[in-house]
Amino acid sequence: MLDRRAFLAASTAAATARAQQSDRPPNVLFLLFDKCRTDAIGAYGERKVQTPNIDALARDGVLFNHCYTPQALCGPARASILTGLYPHAHGLRRNVYPMPSGKVNSNYPEPLSDPFRDPRFRIWDNFVFLLNNAGFATGHIGKWHLGPGNPGFFDYFKSFNSLLRHWIGEPHRSRYRPDVHTDQGIQFIEQHAHEPFFLYQSYYAPHEPNDPPKQYYEHYQGAEHADYYASVTSLDWNVGRLVDALRRKNQLDNTLIILSTEHGRTWIDRPASAEQICLPYEEVSRIPLIMRYPKMLPKGKKWESGVSLVDVMPTVLEATGVSNQLGPPGSGLRVNQHGRSLISAVREGNDTWDRPMVVANVPQKGIDGSYFDERSIRTAQHRLILRKFDLRPEMRPGELYDLKADPGESHDLYSSQPGLVKQLARQLADWGRDYRDDLSMELGNWASA
Repeated sequence: MLDRRAFLAASTAAATARAQQSDRPPNVLFLLFDKCRTDAIGAYGERKVQTPNIDALARDGVLFNHCYTPQALCGPARASILTGLYPHAHGLRRNVYPMPSGKVNSNYPEPLSDPFRDPRFRIWDNFVFLLNNAGFATGHIGKWHLGPGNPGFFDYFKSFNSLLRHWIGEPHRSRYRPDVHTDQGIQFIEQHAHEPFFLYQSYYAPHEPNDPPKQYYEHYQGAEHADYYASVTSLDWNVGRLVDALRRKNQLDNTLIILSTEHGRTWIDRPASAEQICLPYEEVSRIPLIMRYPKMLPKGKKWESGVSLVDVMPTVLEATGVSNQLGPPGSGLRVNQHGRSLISAVREGNDTWDRPMVVANVPQKGIDGSYFDERSIRTAQHRLILRKFDLRPEMRPGELYDLKADPGESHDLYSSQPGLVKQLARQLADWGRDYRDDLSMELGNWASA
């Protein structure tokens, strides 16, 4: 039987623990898939898929129905997530590998083992660096695609650059790598539940070659791309395991959970792509984004306005209360960022397209043998695509689509709607001036002249 003194001591300890729990900043669990379309997530309602755990996050939080990648390529998009900057500002426009990567236009031809210390790129000033300096335990598990090693601001780094097979050994006779990575993520949560932590849990699936454990195919027998959608269902099971770990450690409601991907993929033979990516069209540039944090975000909200992956950094900083200040107080040295906090946006409730979404791509292969740099501007209804070609740009006009009348972007209106082209081009030029993107200004001014 517990005596009075022991009871008071236990009560005091419990009260202290509750006070510490309420005073500490939230944890952040950032879940990133690779090459995941919105129609692979049941909560988006686009097809019948099995993702009950992810759907539960959406029911308990906010689903962003029009989130866009700043560039539909792994490395540049991941750099934009970290820095809150569009690719033209952080400078990383292609994928990096520590070995020669061949003649693929979307990869840097030279080996790059540490882009964080390459003067061409501005990716060191990022939110994980700020969290780590603020005392958060930081971990990265899975695909990194920003070099083969720990850049220095992760306390725990169990990661690879890219191109690692999904099975540890022989398929279906060894461990499935996403399951192993989830085991490591659960261990990180359990070891750091007593302190604020940031866990970047990054899965390589559903990037091909997709061959998930066979039980996940049951729902997709006979369906097209069954291996792809079964891979996402497998990831959903692992998302549930991570959520259960947070719940067991009494940290679920004290954790900002963000789930997204760096780009989608197309099933259509679109020009200038070799791997169904590096494209501006909806099936590639529009991506899933779900956030759950009941202390700051409403339950069951669907946000329709355009948002971007550059918004992740300011969102995390607002939730955690970590400043983007680099120098001592009063120095004025702050990390520049292009995004805005989605927590503030949702709480203010102004769900209107008050800013266009701009996507910048370099192609994997040329069109008619000519490479280009591209800008796509997406408003609530339209998408305009403009490209700067290496050879004879006058032979290759832009593209214009009405997303409400033509969601599949199969009817190009560029030639038939010159007034609308000029209107959207002026918006792109204005965006370029605001964000100091010379190419957006050049292309916008050219098309609006």
